[in-house]
Amino acid sequence: MSWIEKYRPDTLENIIGQEHIINQIKKYVKSGNLPNLLLYGPPGI
Repeated sequence: MSWIEKYRPDTLENIIGQEHIINQIKKYVKSGNLPNLLLYGPPGI
């Protein structure tokens, strides 16, 4: 198992920072209407 696989977050609660974005994603999941999302940033972020 690679380091990335071992330490990546399993749930939204395990993500650190970006609370406003995580809260919006949780709202999408709760409503059952999850749009296509493009997440981007530097490697490891």
